[in-house]
Amino acid sequence: MSISYVNLRAFESEDMKELHRWFNDADSISMIGRVPRTYEETVQHVEKKRKNGDLVLAIDNEELHTVGWIFLQNIEHEHGRASIGILIAPESRGKGYAGAAMRKMIDIGFKQLRLNKIYLTTRGINEQAIGLYQKTGFVIEGQLRSHAYSDGRYYDTYIMGILASEWKG
Repeated sequence: MSISYVNLRAFESEDMKELHRWFNDADSISMIGRVPRTYEETVQHVEKKRKNGDLVLAIDNEELHTVGWIFLQNIEHEHGRASIGILIAPESRGKGYAGAAMRKMIDIGFKQLRLNKIYLTTRGINEQAIGLYQKTGFVIEGQLRSHAYSDGRYYDTYIMGILASEWKG
């Protein structure tokens, strides 16, 4: 299912409560490989991203409800690269918001920041995310075997990337 409209806007302090809820969702924890976070840890995480110069944006749907966040981090202008990350609210997953937001953020990375490459890492177990990334144009560039530990098991991690020359926008 494809959603034709999402809006990316500055991630504000008012969005923190929702982000904290999304971070502590059981699926988010297992797919991203995190432990639950306190509200204060969530605030510190966002503040650290801002201090690092990450581009942190909220994702709003067509009704202007906030349905996720997306960011470019590890922005290295001298090498023309950055890493992308996204998290969608549990109740908003599977509705096309992630794909629409990824396309907008990739456009910002290539057209406004003039990056050459955008990359990400994801767990091999997260087949839905891998499918989304491939549909968006990312290719698997590498695999780190048994790289992430969660729920008593080790999982592979995939490194995926897309180049400006490959981006169809």
